Amino acid sequence: MSKAYGKVYLVGAGPGDAELITLKGYRLISQADVVLHDHLMPPELLDLVKPGAEVISVGKFAGQHTLPQDQMNHLIIEKAKEGKMVVRLKGGDPYIFGRGGEEAQRCYDEGIEFEVVPGISSAIAAACYAGIPATHRDYTSSVAIVTGHRKEDMELEIPRAGTVIFLMGVANLPQIIQALLEQGWAPETPIAAVEKGTCYDQRVVKGRLADFLDVAEKAQLRAPAVFIVGRVVELDDKLGWFARKPRIYLPGTHPQRYQHLGTIVHRPLIKPVPLSDYSQADGALGGLGEFDWVLFTSTNGVKFFFERLHAIGLDSRALAGCKVAAIGQTTAARLREDGILVDLQPELESSEGLVAELTRAGVKGARVLLVRPRTARNIITEGLAAEGAFVEPVIMYENIEVEGLDTDFNYIDWILFTSGSTVRAYVNRYGTTIPGAVKVYCLGRPTLDVATKLGIAAELLPS
Repeated sequence: MSKAYGKVYLVGAGPGDAELITLKGYRLISQADVVLHDHLMPPELLDLVKPGAEVISVGKFAGQHTLPQDQMNHLIIEKAKEGKMVVRLKGGDPYIFGRGGEEAQRCYDEGIEFEVVPGISSAIAAACYAGIPATHRDYTSSVAIVTGHRKEDMELEIPRAGTVIFLMGVANLPQIIQALLEQGWAPETPIAAVEKGTCYDQRVVKGRLADFLDVAEKAQLRAPAVFIVGRVVELDDKLGWFARKPRIYLPGTHPQRYQHLGTIVHRPLIKPVPLSDYSQADGALGGLGEFDWVLFTSTNGVKFFFERLHAIGLDSRALAGCKVAAIGQTTAARLREDGILVDLQPELESSEGLVAELTRAGVKGARVLLVRPRTARNIITEGLAAEGAFVEPVIMYENIEVEGLDTDFNYIDWILFTSGSTVRAYVNRYGTTIPGAVKVYCLGRPTLDVATKLGIAAELLPS
């Protein structure tokens, strides 16, 4: 292997849920100089790519290729010979009908060092998320995985197994069912199609071999879909855990905070960014010793506060003479990461709760530094001023609106607004109409007030 060459990693991106990437795959994506990806991998994974890295779509769709396989192989080799670390990011697993073997062979032939990082195949994951175990002691102890997409001159061979799972078979469904019946499968055998397996818009379509073509046509079956044949399909009514979770559209940030509520469909419409001019903020940070209290109302505020503090040559010791308050648990936890234990945290996680708790603590005559974004309500400033405090707001960042990924609201149960800026961004993108039976919840009274003012019927998120 030539030391002048880079290295190629064939990385399985998993079946669609971004959290099903392996830890090794996660690390390699963030380190790569070049990422060549197909269209089936979770788009959120591209957020991991480091600044300056080259991202190239080489996706394959049914019946058409962005790049033919030979050209794709050539591009992988070309980038590696430039001395770059190349990640070929593939949906599912590279070696299960992903043509990863061909790409690895080409690397070997060209003298390029390579590694293969397994991914969770949609064959297993889609069945799992549909509540269908591929094997079960009371049903079957064998499973076969078959590609439904064959070269024209190849006959469809179906191994003998209790469960058979077909990938890439939507276009060839009539041939698949015909082959199963001809090879002795009973017409009453259960079959399920799992569309968009592990994704928020997953759908399970069930039937029997005898009538499934009609069922699939009426359901307007979409690709990609995994087909599962066998008695285990009957278990989905009891074991379909994923379908029982509410699907929650989140246009804000920090999706990990809300994952206990259901399946989070993270489609951020706002992005926190640094300011172009920090002259006012730097003056306040340089004089932290003059303040009695420093208030943090978000984790973003903590992040940008400490980034700027370090930029002017200071660290957490600059807060030694101040008391520190956080609006809630997550903000307090973020402060602990920077070595700061808060002196005050309200039980009611809101601007009103913070004002009430500080009032009880006594702030008359106190000098208070309020860390905030460029656009924010004045509840804290006005509330503390009414109690005799001297409040100096310091702007540390601003929220800008971004386009966001498309969302099919037919597969959404809730919308969760976490700030007034998320409400405004949603209205700018979609208007005030809420689709169908979707419920709308707001985190905190100020967010609900913005939604109400803009004409969106919403409720406070229950604690």
